[in-house]
Amino acid sequence: MSFVYSLIIVIHLLCWAIALGTWIAAARTREPNPGMAHAAAGALATGLILASIISITGDPNHMKLGVKALIAIIVTVLAFIARKKGPQTSSAVWYAIPAAIVINVVVAVLV
Repeated sequence: MSFVYSLIIVIHLLCWAIALGTWIAAARTREPNPGMAHAAAGALATGLILASIISITGDPNHMKLGVKALIAIIVTVLAFIARKKGPQTSSAVWYAIPAAIVINVVVAVLV
């Protein structure tokens, strides 16, 4: 079970890295790559799986899990909005995506 848990963590982190990397690649042109939205959705899905596993096997920090889930939902929604609107995406939505990803990582590491 430990291997499966570790594997899901790796997939989760890769999804966040891909979401941030595709945003950085598209930052100059503001033409979002569909992979950004899909990577954010993958990170959300794997995060929910990880939260379920930790809730079953250990003593979870419910506040941390709730904050991270909320931020992941926000990032996913914003990424799909950016994907739909393309280069006409508002600056608030466009720059909120990497900010929320970084906040999510900071919460994961420091809380």
